[in-house]
Amino acid sequence: MKVCRIQDTNNQVGKAGAVAPGVYGEYPGEAETIMLGFAPGKSYDSVGIGRHGNFMLWGWSAEPSRMTPAGQKLFLNCISYIHKYDRRPFVAIPRQAPTRDQDLVMILGRMEQRPSLAERYLPRYFPPEIASKYKNDIAGLRKHYEDNIELVYAGLGEFLIDKDLQSLAIDSNRKVAMIKSLIELLAEESKASLAQACLSRYTKQTFTSAQKWNQWYEENAGRLIFSDRGGYCFYKVPELK
Repeated sequence: MKVCRIQDTNNQVGKAGAVAPGVYGEYPGEAETIMLGFAPGKSYDSVGIGRHGNFMLWGWSAEPSRMTPAGQKLFLNCISYIHKYDRRPFVAIPRQAPTRDQDLVMILGRMEQRPSLAERYLPRYFPPEIASKYKNDIAGLRKHYEDNIELVYAGLGEFLIDKDLQSLAIDSNRKVAMIKSLIELLAEESKASLAQACLSRYTKQTFTSAQKWNQWYEENAGRLIFSDRGGYCFYKVPELK
């Protein structure tokens, strides 16, 4: 494997470079992975250098005199790069819930590798009816969630499937277009109440008329991002101009 050595610290624990797991895909426009890094005990997709809003995250600890020539140049390039984001606002998305694309996948994988973990994981991460149905069929559990992955959300740590959206024939809870579809359903008397509840669940807005929802959507659709880790809802990011 080709690697770039940033500093000369003999790979001591706590000295190698990683600042975060690879979760940056959840923050389009707000954060980015610039370079992967390696640190003992962290996964191979860990972020060595990343940007979150106007912060540059640097995963190494050595002073410049102990950096390699390549590491010194890279550090200077990072300072130059982050300067263009100086004082620009960003939204800090809180860590509130386990994610479907990382945490759920990890939990399923662990149970497949070590079936004895199912006794502990099933009641902790899955609703009772699902835990009971698939207690001896982890492969079936994986298929159930993979088939419904676009409607998964986490409530109180449990991975649930949004049956409300299913009943409204909406196929994903993380696409901005879902909001527009729900607003259109407000015009249908039999679906309006449920559509209103789903809109509030995923946007944390409390508008009571289709007109207000439409106005909010038209003003903000281009700046909305969805975050599993942030509580399975949409966040409005500031314009970075």
